[in-house]
Amino acid sequence: MKKFLVLFLILCTSSNANEEQKFFDLLKGNDKILWLRHFSAPGGGDPDNFDVRVRSTQRNLGKFGIKQGKAYSKIFKKNKVKIKHALSSQWFRAMETCQFFGEFKTFSALNSTFSSQFSHNTAKQRRQLREYIKNWNGDGNLLLCAHYVIVGEHLDYGAGEGEMVLTDKNLKILAKYRLKIKN
Repeated sequence: MKKFLVLFLILCTSSNANEEQKFFDLLKGNDKILWLRHFSAPGGGDPDNFDVRVRSTQRNLGKFGIKQGKAYSKIFKKNKVKIKHALSSQWFRAMETCQFFGEFKTFSALNSTFSSQFSHNTAKQRRQLREYIKNWNGDGNLLLCAHYVIVGEHLDYGAGEGEMVLTDKNLKILAKYRLKIKN
C-alpha cells in the first residue's frame, strides 16, 4: 500500500509539472491570449453599494488572492514568460490581479456583467472585446484579467478564481492552468 501511495504521489507531481511546462511552452510562442479570472476575492457578486470608481465599495483581493498573485508572478519569471499587452476589467479585484504581471490598461469590455446593474451591457461588451481581439496584431502575449461571466461568455468555460485559460486568436482553448497554492 505504501509503494502504491508513493507511486501515486510521484505521478501526480509529474502530471502537474508536465501541465505547467506545456502551458508555459505555449506562452513562449508569444502570440497567445491569456484569459485570467481574477485572483481570490472573498464573497460573491458585487455588494449593493458597489461603485466602479470606489475601491472600498467592492470585493477586493483577500490575503489568499495576494498570495496567488505573488506565486503567479514568480512562476512567470521562472518560465521566462513576459506579458506584452495586458488589459483589465475596471473592477479593483481584476486590476489588483493584473498588476502582478506589470503595466496594464483598463478595458470596460472586460467588466463583470454578473449583477443586474450591469447585465444589460453583455452584448455591447461582447462585440467590443471580439472587435479588439480581431484587430489585435498578435505581437506578444495578450493578458485579459476579467471575471467568471466574461471568460464563460467568450470561451464557454467556467474558470475558477486565479485560473488561466490560454487561447489562440480564434478563441480556441489550447490549455488551462491553475497554480496549486495552499490557502
